[in-house]
Amino acid sequence: MSLQKLSLQPKQPSTSYSKKQIDRAGKTFISRDVAKEKDIYDIIIENIVKEYYNFMINQTEEFWEQPQYSKNKIDKAGKILGNKNVSQEETEQALTILNNWRSSHAYPLSIIANSLTNSNPNAIVVQRLKRLDSITGKLRRFPQMNLSKMQDLGGCRVILDNIDQVYESVSNYKLSSTSHILKKENDYIQNPKTSGYRSYHIVYQFQSEIDEAYNKNILIEIQFRTHLQHLWATALETMGIYTQTALKSSKGDKDVLRFFVLVSSLFALQEGTPVCPDTPDDSNKIIVELKEIDSRLNIVSKLNAISTTTAYSNRPSNESKGYYLLLLDFVKRELKITPFLLNQIEAATKSYNQIEALQLHNTDIVLVSASSFDALKKAYPNYFSDISQFVTMMRELL
Repeated sequence: MSLQKLSLQPKQPSTSYSKKQIDRAGKTFISRDVAKEKDIYDIIIENIVKEYYNFMINQTEEFWEQPQYSKNKIDKAGKILGNKNVSQEETEQALTILNNWRSSHAYPLSIIANSLTNSNPNAIVVQRLKRLDSITGKLRRFPQMNLSKMQDLGGCRVILDNIDQVYESVSNYKLSSTSHILKKENDYIQNPKTSGYRSYHIVYQFQSEIDEAYNKNILIEIQFRTHLQHLWATALETMGIYTQTALKSSKGDKDVLRFFVLVSSLFALQEGTPVCPDTPDDSNKIIVELKEIDSRLNIVSKLNAISTTTAYSNRPSNESKGYYLLLLDFVKRELKITPFLLNQIEAATKSYNQIEALQLHNTDIVLVSASSFDALKKAYPNYFSDISQFVTMMRELL
């Protein structure tokens, strides 16, 4: 096995585990679903964990993937993936480059997420590597975009209780002693998108004090949002997953899109911030229009049905801190959860890459990190179809 990776000692406390802990983790993966027929998902993860198991036993530090390709090669791969009319061989070569480039964001992402967690002890802080279909979709929507400059391949999300906390957290991070270079910021709270999306984004170019390999155009996006803004975003994404429409990109049924824009403006009025473009600034008028749309499309009832019919398996303990691979089958209404220890990031990203390459139908997969299982559920309710709080609020309002 080739391991052309970098062993790094982050500024945060080292993440190391005893041999007993690693043994237990390995057995968890290798013996999972013994009584059930294994599917391709289980087999891939089992084989990768076996491959890395003997190597990890003797390791006490995390191993992180480094960028192995030039900026020109990364951008060329992006152009290929953004073009549907290319050969299978070209696509596979481009995916190899993309997977290395995306995986190389894991270390910068971890460092920034740890910093945000330390400075926001009462917030939910999570991180994720961008999904392949989201990357290719973005490249196709914006053909002039260079893959090496895509700012959200690695993303952190900070979920806070209210607007004041959002702006305080943003200000504190910008004024901190971070060596990372601020490249861009967008206040989608004071200037909501036409889709209804509201959040505060800042993008940093990562600066490593350990190895220059990570100082070459790696951008990390941080999203700061309130709990109310998060409820809206995850309800929209859940609806998009189960209707197989890109509602996040303002594609789909115009009435469904209008419904969510109006809800976003209603939430904005509750938070004392500007409403979305082309919506009333009066809550009563918004509710009248929402009722009319819902009477025709039964959107709230559909969301309620989604929220109550998805089961998940392999529930980790709540103390599990590390990476989680989430595979949602939205036809079977089943979510498979595979946890990885923090020092198993390489096995996690390799599993993520290989399963995505299968292009499984009716599924959605993402690799995320959270401090606990409860934090994971709160940050990614769309994967657990746990949007009951949004449904309850809509029923009360309507």
